[in-house]
Amino acid sequence: MDDDSRFADFVAERADALLRYGYVLSGDPHDAADLTQEALIRLHRAWSRVRRKSDPEGYVRTTMARLHVGVWRLRRRERLVWDLPEGAHLDAPPSDTERAPRAPGALSSQVAARSRRRRARAHALFAAAAVVVVAGGTGLAVRGAGGDTAPPVLSPSPASTAGTASGTPSPPAVPEPVEEVWPQAVWKIPARLPGGGKFQPRAFVDDRTVLLETWESFEKANALHAYDLDTGDVRKVADIRTPKGVFASGYSVGEGRIVWQTIEEGDGDESKGTRVTKFWSVPVEGGEPAAVTTDRPVVGRGDRLTVTGGKLAFSLFEGGVFTVPLGGGTVEPVPGADRHHILRWPCHILRWPWVGTPGEYTPDGEPSFEELLNAETGETSRATVRPGERNVRCGVTVCAGDRGDGTSFHRSRDGSQELDLPSGVFAEPALDRFYAAHLPGSPGGQYLYDRLTGRSGDLGLRPNARGESIAITLSPGVNDGRLVAYPLKGKYVIIDLERLAEGS
Repeated sequence: MDDDSRFADFVAERADALLRYGYVLSGDPHDAADLTQEALIRLHRAWSRVRRKSDPEGYVRTTMARLHVGVWRLRRRERLVWDLPEGAHLDAPPSDTERAPRAPGALSSQVAARSRRRRARAHALFAAAAVVVVAGGTGLAVRGAGGDTAPPVLSPSPASTAGTASGTPSPPAVPEPVEEVWPQAVWKIPARLPGGGKFQPRAFVDDRTVLLETWESFEKANALHAYDLDTGDVRKVADIRTPKGVFASGYSVGEGRIVWQTIEEGDGDESKGTRVTKFWSVPVEGGEPAAVTTDRPVVGRGDRLTVTGGKLAFSLFEGGVFTVPLGGGTVEPVPGADRHHILRWPCHILRWPWVGTPGEYTPDGEPSFEELLNAETGETSRATVRPGERNVRCGVTVCAGDRGDGTSFHRSRDGSQELDLPSGVFAEPALDRFYAAHLPGSPGGQYLYDRLTGRSGDLGLRPNARGESIAITLSPGVNDGRLVAYPLKGKYVIIDLERLAEGS
């Protein structure tokens, strides 16, 4: 496959998500389309270089953030400086929007046409933002001051359709701090290791231990550490060594092992255009990482891993769910988890043993995980999605999304027990009950909302003097769905959603 074909595949897979990110940045669907188009044009020019680093989406998102800041500087005639991730691929913002480069061939018109079809699907819960990174399965968006200091506040929900429960009142203007609402499930730990090194929390090793990843450069892991939440003790688990341009990701813990993946060019030859995923394992007590050998190359890009019954279960970004013994051996497809059997689209892991389709990334706005298959029992589930609903994200038992009138809902997969979500909630349920939400009014901020109990806890996030803050988004399915982690005032806040649920 040549570079243009690979680039076209990337655009087809990720354009919708990038448009939504553009809206997070700009708060305007037309500006979102322009940012996406311009960033993709720049990506096309740098494609061969960026692809070698296996992170074209990170390049596009960083470029969109820089372009957006550049436009703000022109419009507001103010100097705004962002703390972007170290070592990211950056393009200097344009000095004049009229100097924007044009894509070769018909790329510009194709992207613009695709953008126009999707402008109606822009999400109305966020205002302006600058950079998105991912840590421990939790999206962190660095938000910046713009025209609004807080996201738009929707009017209270009108009466819902038949079978819908009564609307839910909005939470208090500022809930109690999250550590006071759920003290059994929240910790604040130092933001640096004893030697001063920075880290990223990646997963829970057990109920009192968090797996930390340290970097030698941006997203380039060099070691894993275990942090004891009770004692504050830190121990090194393993060193991680990967070739240039290869990154460790997808950490998961189970049955006394920590597993992760790396994605490399097939046969080490970029010209062949083949991506191969390799798997690695180390005991939680520590040691030298060992490859999980497979009887044949795993062609494709791994997206989710889990350990179950002495096997490593994984899904690929391109689709398909497979298992391989933890000690190495034959790669076997999970029966029914492919496009030719029970499900219409390629399958992905949601939360084991549940796998589903079309997956978390839906390039044409399809509901995520609309169809599910239990990989152990063969049970299936198809979610109810009503006409006019948008941004529908489904978990194992529930779905959430936006109605045509701008209000948001939470209901069972079968369409029953529908409830309204408070204004400002981003409709992405974690563990089928928890949501991140924005506080209305100035100065803004975020809280964690439990739909099951109605309780809310303030996450403590506020804009700084320059209007920058971190915004948390959750996901129905992540490698470690229980972990929420974010930096705050020289500490890292660690939240265990499973322990929070057990105590509610």
